[in-house]
Amino acid sequence: MSTASLDDLKNELAGRGLLTAPQIEDTFVYGPGRFSATGADVMVNVDPEVEERGPFEVDAFADAVRRLLNLTVADWGGIVDAIAGELEAAVGSEPVEEQTDLRDDLALTSIVVFADATLLSFDPPRQFPDSVIRAQLDPDLAVEDVEVDERDDDGTETLTFSSLDALLDHLSAERPES
Repeated sequence: MSTASLDDLKNELAGRGLLTAPQIEDTFVYGPGRFSATGADVMVNVDPEVEERGPFEVDAFADAVRRLLNLTVADWGGIVDAIAGELEAAVGSEPVEEQTDLRDDLALTSIVVFADATLLSFDPPRQFPDSVIRAQLDPDLAVEDVEVDERDDDGTETLTFSSLDALLDHLSAERPES
């Protein structure tokens, strides 16, 4: 069993062409990846949960990312159908912002890969413009849970940092020094 560091994971994801310019942030690796089923780029976070689980296998995580990014249109359609079905059952006859097929309204924005699950985040701009939809998939990519969360009032993403140094590192990475 080969174990590795976040640097090894970052290098493997880049070397396989799965993520473009991956970065390490605290305890996970992230970067944009091409999602085959939609032909769009999506932000991918890979969190081996080192603090909770200890050593991890780079190949297992890289394989999981490859499997997700290379889903067929048909397999992706099945996942989207399951998510939309759960939401439609939960909403029932409650009013939505705009009447449209939810399957056409779910825009995948990010993927988080954990050892035992995957979390998908969607923007549903027409039916739920003030919300973010999150779906958890099990290791077999079956939908386990679906949640609708309210978006912040101003529509901005909230970032949390473990320390002032982490915040300063993030800010300095955003602005090139003059």
